[in-house]
Amino acid sequence: MCRKFITGLLLLVSLGMLSACRSLDDIQFKGIESVIFQGFENSTVRFSAQLHVSNPSGIGFKIKDVNLKTVANGDYLGTLHCDDVVKIASRADSVYSVPMSLKLGNLVTGAASLYKISRQRNVKMEVKGYVRVTTMFFSRTIEVSEARVLDVPKIR
Repeated sequence: MCRKFITGLLLLVSLGMLSACRSLDDIQFKGIESVIFQGFENSTVRFSAQLHVSNPSGIGFKIKDVNLKTVANGDYLGTLHCDDVVKIASRADSVYSVPMSLKLGNLVTGAASLYKISRQRNVKMEVKGYVRVTTMFFSRTIEVSEARVLDVPKIR
């Protein structure tokens, strides 16, 4: 009796984990609310971005690792990283403060491109790489390859 109960419970948990993996695909990145510049050191730009994320799934998760090659208006900037673990709540449409760093590929051209972007209203951003997310039961690496025109937020 006890063995059948444990086997059934494990089967139920496994099915729940598999359905949770699929529900991560429903998450939407809705935009950048603001960017707070925090500093520049050793060809790395540190900032905090207020990201608007919608997670309609019933599972919350943590963003553990971000590694995205970043191109703005056709100019390669560098590699974007998330500097801290970010918790995304389940069934939420919220703005999250995400500490990030951009390791410039080339200091001179990267700085010139960032200055040029700061003077524009819109920028075509292209990112390619991965985002690693975890929940209590599993870890998943999501491949990212996306191009999108974004409004340039005010930089404080």
